[in-house]
Amino acid sequence: MTESAGRFAGRLLTWFDANRRDLPWRRTGEPWAIWVSEVMLQQTRVEAVRSAFEQFMRRFPTPADFAAASDDDLFVAWRGLGYYRRARLLRDGARAVVETHGGVVPDAPAALAALPGIGPYTLGALASIAFGRPEVAVDGNVERVAARYLGSRVPTHTAAGRKRIRTAVSGWLDRRRPGDFNQALMELGAMVCTPTAPDCANCPIATGCVARERGLVDELPVRKKPQPAVQVTARVALAVGPEGALGGRIAAGEANGGQIELPGAGMLTDVAVDDLRPALLERFGAHVRVGGVVASVRHAITCHRIVLHAHAAEVREPGRLAWFPIDDRTPWTTPSRKVFRAALHTGGELRV
Repeated sequence: MTESAGRFAGRLLTWFDANRRDLPWRRTGEPWAIWVSEVMLQQTRVEAVRSAFEQFMRRFPTPADFAAASDDDLFVAWRGLGYYRRARLLRDGARAVVETHGGVVPDAPAALAALPGIGPYTLGALASIAFGRPEVAVDGNVERVAARYLGSRVPTHTAAGRKRIRTAVSGWLDRRRPGDFNQALMELGAMVCTPTAPDCANCPIATGCVARERGLVDELPVRKKPQPAVQVTARVALAVGPEGALGGRIAAGEANGGQIELPGAGMLTDVAVDDLRPALLERFGAHVRVGGVVASVRHAITCHRIVLHAHAAEVREPGRLAWFPIDDRTPWTTPSRKVFRAALHTGGELRV
């Protein structure tokens, strides 16, 4: 590590030691817990992860416990975090740990990299934080900090951009405290070097930051332009009986595959009122009488901004649909649970 890199790491770690947040996964050195937290934190806010992490670890304290989880157990345990594919890959990884490593998370980077679901970021985070290995972990926060510090205009979503940032972070890495260094850089991006209105006056590495010196903070990093929002009006049938609500299991391979949804033409399909009944017949072979709207909720999926209307429904022939309990143990999709809260938990009436 060069002298300049040493000063960089020293300033960063001094700041981190004084300002690090008290997060539940930082109170343990247990590799499985760190692995779980890192997967949960991908594309999810820290505040959303706090309670989910603690509940998950109580239910699945070891890789073997999660390896034995059913799909429904997985969906319920991951509720509120989204991107359920991450949970499936984590379970695949847990199963590989049980089958190949006797249930013990391996400490060698090569062995970690061979596990399902372990990409470059997770490998770096887990190897450095849990095992003290000198590996870098580059997430979106780190990309932002590094691009600004370097003054790099190379788009961060390109191979050249990723390589430049990874090379820089590898040079800055404190090999005595690699886990703390990686967490410090991520923490700096989350708390100080934020996407908008960064607090440059209180940044420990402000000295030497090219973006700050040249007035480029608001221009960096250069990212891929987001897709424009697509507005969707979706509709579902809400039929409730003694056994719960009428729902359908989403096919494997589709988004949210394996979860249960209120039946409709699909969350990303615009549907007119008169088209809902034919859609239920075509998709599920269900004969359903559709009534008025009893609840309307909003939901976002990637670039889609969805207004979901739930129509009171009367079932004449369920076809391939079935009745499922409305409870916390049933893996209803998030939009479906939003509908239940809006239509049922507030005393709404279901009249056809």
